[in-house]
Amino acid sequence: MTTVEAEYEYLTYLPTYFFKQLIDKWKHTPVELTPNGLLSSENRETTIELVKNMKEARLKQLKKLADILNISEVWWEVHQISKTKPLSHLYKRKKTFTVDKYLPEDHIKVKGIFSSNEISEQAILILIEFSSRSKPLRKVFRFIYLPLIKTILLEPNELAIDLLKNEILPFITKDPNEITQKPIRARLIRSLTKSRDKMEPSFVLTHLKIKISLETSGIEGLHQITIHGDDIIRGAETLEQRHEISLKFMNSGPWVGAGTKDFIIEVGKGLQILQLEEASLKNITTLLSRL
Repeated sequence: MTTVEAEYEYLTYLPTYFFKQLIDKWKHTPVELTPNGLLSSENRETTIELVKNMKEARLKQLKKLADILNISEVWWEVHQISKTKPLSHLYKRKKTFTVDKYLPEDHIKVKGIFSSNEISEQAILILIEFSSRSKPLRKVFRFIYLPLIKTILLEPNELAIDLLKNEILPFITKDPNEITQKPIRARLIRSLTKSRDKMEPSFVLTHLKIKISLETSGIEGLHQITIHGDDIIRGAETLEQRHEISLKFMNSGPWVGAGTKDFIIEVGKGLQILQLEEASLKNITTLLSRL
């Protein structure tokens, strides 16, 4: 990585849609960007020029947001909501609130700060920040709300579920008690290879994890097989057609993990989001609508 690339690496964590919204608000003028990454060949020159001309305070804020949006290592829990409210309720929520009930009695002053930002046309990033002079008490809790499918993603941290129930749900659902955690199961992973009409694959798999059980497969000495590739299903089919080699082990046990360029899902872990671009979030919405 060159010095120039390292200088702007943080921009890879910022969705193009989100960045464009910020620039439109800060500059009071629209900017044209293609929704496929700020440092893509189409956007790189414009993005860097905008950042170079940014005031120090804005740049600092941008880097803080980029750090918050560096989520590639997070395993999200998926929660389904039954009855949702209009988004206006969420946007009108007070920006500061008391967090005393979440902290020990002898804590120093901590302020709760609430914010919601659109990161795509169908995804809202909700942040709850604990602001304090004491560094150990400073925390940021991240949630992603997908209103089209009545789903909210929770980063499993201490206090996260309490903050969700008390500080977020009253503003997005008519009944805060009607929320259900939706675990990732093997049948959802299997569904990645079929479209709604079952005519062709709807996702290109680049990662597949298969659990091997001696009882069901009769295979000794193996517990798990992991496959990586640009297009695993197509690769397996091509191997069989051209070389008469069948990857029968792909059906030797349940698929417990799978991934695309946009996401990874795994039984017992949840959902990992690899990109926050518009097309990626549409694919994730399609995926979670099958739960």
